[in-house]
Amino acid sequence: MRTVLAVVVRDGQVLSYATNEHSPCPREGMPTGQGYELCEGCSYQNHAERKAVQGEVAGADVHLFGHTYACEPCKKAMRDAGIRMFFIGDEGEQLS
Repeated sequence: MRTVLAVVVRDGQVLSYATNEHSPCPREGMPTGQGYELCEGCSYQNHAERKAVQGEVAGADVHLFGHTYACEPCKKAMRDAGIRMFFIGDEGEQLS
C-alpha cells in the first residue's frame, strides 16, 4: 500500500499533518479504484487528507505527497474545512 502524507500549511506554518499508513493491505496489486472496502487504510475515514483537515484549518493549503490525486470525498472534506488550495507535486487546485 502506498503511504500518503497530507500537510496543512497556513502562512508558512504547519498546522497539522496525517498519513493513511496501515499495513498489511489486501489491495496490493489491485487497480486503483477497486477493493477499497478490503483495506482499513483505503477507507475514506482513514485518508490522509480527511484526517489532516480536522481542526482549525480554514484559509490554509494542503500539500499531498505519495499520491497522484485526491478523491471527491476528500476534496469535499477539504472544502468543508475551509481549505483554500490543495497541491499534488507542482500542481495546485483552488477549492474555495
